[in-house]
Amino acid sequence: MKFGLVLPTYGPDSSRSANINTAQAAENLGFDSIWVTDHLALPEEDSDRFGRIFESISLISYLAGMTTQIKLGISAVVLPQRNPVEVAKMLATVDLLSGGRFILSAGVGWSSGEYFNLGQNFSNRGKRMDEAVQILRLLWSGREVVSFKGNFYHFENLVLSPQPLQKGGPPIWIAGNSLAAVYRAARLGDGWHPSLKPLPKFLNDMKELRRLVGSRPFTVSMRITMPLPDVFLDNQDKKSPEDVLIDLLRAYQDAGLNMVVFDLYTRSQADRENQMKTLITTIAPALE
Repeated sequence: MKFGLVLPTYGPDSSRSANINTAQAAENLGFDSIWVTDHLALPEEDSDRFGRIFESISLISYLAGMTTQIKLGISAVVLPQRNPVEVAKMLATVDLLSGGRFILSAGVGWSSGEYFNLGQNFSNRGKRMDEAVQILRLLWSGREVVSFKGNFYHFENLVLSPQPLQKGGPPIWIAGNSLAAVYRAARLGDGWHPSLKPLPKFLNDMKELRRLVGSRPFTVSMRITMPLPDVFLDNQDKKSPEDVLIDLLRAYQDAGLNMVVFDLYTRSQADRENQMKTLITTIAPALE
């Protein structure tokens, strides 16, 4: 199982140094990937967690120059809030400048107020998401000149150059815990990127996903907030925190999980890096 890490891009302790130091520590420790979180214009009532947040595409492009090997991702771009042509151009540049290290996770979001603040329609975001993913694929296809006419977006004889370094563009993982996200991932994605959900529900989703995806290459990557929510700690009093996490991840791995992206809640940079070391030296070897 591969291990990714969410950087401290949001919250009161987010800072330039915290993101640089954490990104470089993750690379040195051997994490597979680092991830930034995306929000642009949350209203006050939805801003408890993400009111203070670095803009995701700007930050990941900056961190591409601060690292050399580790993969880079956004978890997750709220794609229907942005113009997909602009996103395609910006992320093609990130992928090229990073040496082909970028992964895109994209979802429909949850804050109607954020959509309102950006002048976007919340009610049809799923349909626009589908078109936007198709546009990314088209613009990253390597063709010199492309046109598109959909229900929500259209352009004619558009040139996107330079292209991403990865042939066909960066992998696109569909984020979200809903069944609609599972179906969208199967139809349009190279992977599915949910947040932690109860194992029985995950097993049901994976059964449906396998039926739809078949044998084609497909990644299932789950974002997990640490420490674990209390509901996942029931009846675990006699086990160490490390053993609880290993048992939990092993069960999800057996169900088809390929990658875990850890979002660590910590008191300091030293605490964060200590937790990162534990994940790599204690947890990861148990899941090989």
